[in-house]
Amino acid sequence: MMKHPEILAPAGSFDSLIAAVQCGANAVYLGGKGLNARRNAGNFDAEELRRAVEYCHLRGVKVYQTINIVMFEDEIDEAVETIRAAAAAGVDAVLTQDLAVARMVRDCAPTLPIHASTQMTLHNLDGVKMAADLGLTRAVLSRELSRDQIEYICQRAPIEIEVFAHGAL
Repeated sequence: MMKHPEILAPAGSFDSLIAAVQCGANAVYLGGKGLNARRNAGNFDAEELRRAVEYCHLRGVKVYQTINIVMFEDEIDEAVETIRAAAAAGVDAVLTQDLAVARMVRDCAPTLPIHASTQMTLHNLDGVKMAADLGLTRAVLSRELSRDQIEYICQRAPIEIEVFAHGAL
């Protein structure tokens, strides 16, 4: 049985977050000031994140925070701080590319759901199953997959599946 689709929109600033919510998004994804693949967006500091989550949750909209870059040793303290701020703000999940970040989320905020970012490059059912085995609750599939490949994975996946419907912009 197919779950009702979630319309998820990027929010690179508070203005774009408001626009996404007002235009009917069920969820938004956004990044902090660092440690996300959308570094050219305005993004959100800890206080802005808290206000964004409050705004969205009052309207029944979920908020997913991206921490979806390859993590280097000198970024670990910042990652831990970012994860703790996300949990404190009440985000609904974090998206990550790096398995070390997934482990940090488990250590810092064990109840916070983790989604496999499209940058994790999950392009087959075995990859999705691996993500599930590691405790991730959603996989954002690689953008290169065909409709038939997506359908095959969706019919067999043990976790939620997300796909990009309009490219990478």
